[in-house]
Amino acid sequence: MRAVWLLVVAIMVTGVGLVCAADMAKKDIPIYYGKLRAKIGDVKINPKDGSKMVWVPGGEFLMGSTDEQIAAALKEWPEKLKAFGKFFLDSGKPQRNVHLDGYWMYKYEVTVAQYRKFCRATNRGRPGAPDWGWKDDHPMVNVTWQDAADYAKWAEASLPTEAQWEKAARGTDGRIYPWGNKWDASKYATRAKTELKSTHRVGSYKFGTSPYGCMDMAGNVWEWCADWYDPDYYKNSPTKNPTGPSEAVKFAIPSVGDVVDARVLRGGSWYYVNDCLYQCAYRSNSTPV
Repeated sequence: MRAVWLLVVAIMVTGVGLVCAADMAKKDIPIYYGKLRAKIGDVKINPKDGSKMVWVPGGEFLMGSTDEQIAAALKEWPEKLKAFGKFFLDSGKPQRNVHLDGYWMYKYEVTVAQYRKFCRATNRGRPGAPDWGWKDDHPMVNVTWQDAADYAKWAEASLPTEAQWEKAARGTDGRIYPWGNKWDASKYATRAKTELKSTHRVGSYKFGTSPYGCMDMAGNVWEWCADWYDPDYYKNSPTKNPTGPSEAVKFAIPSVGDVVDARVLRGGSWYYVNDCLYQCAYRSNSTPV
């Protein structure tokens, strides 16, 4: 599922969304696609919510950022926010090869219409509407991490780990953005150099598609991942199928203070103009409620 916001304030301003990865342990979502092994470009439909899922094959990919990439990104931050920006950028070090088993990933963010179906099926209330109102083909917003996890369970899928999310966004060549290494505000939903005042219909930015066919992996809405957030996790994390810390981690963000029980956010939101927030390796977080 996809979803989320950068900080509590951002959640109130920009909206939260979700995206799912299929649970490969479930026999009804097999690694094999018909009589042939699944391959890049294959698409499956999740019968529970009608979502299209694309195949992300197993193997290694480059995860995280280099010192050079971080130094370049940090130049965008105002001097008074440098420490804040450096905290988040440094959490993406070191860059390393990570191996993942193959999995199915939602092609699009979960829409308002799909989330409404979930609410009706589970007798669940929706969160408060964003300023632009509910639009069926826009990503669902303002969901908590638990909302996102519950939706994924209902859809017989799961929230992606941040490693699954990052591979689905950038492929195996270490590209900075889903489309390549050059920033281009025309390839994703953002206020930067545009008049955008809300989320956009899912899948609107065709030229921003990831190597595996995932849409809106940069911009539109932040996306929840399954993992607890730990700014130091990459320093000692497994290099095969990492799933994040086993429990909540306490840490301190410069100019913000202590944070406990935060979950990982990825992908950036339409509201922000700092392009490094849309980089595939950029890690953010928010408390899960």
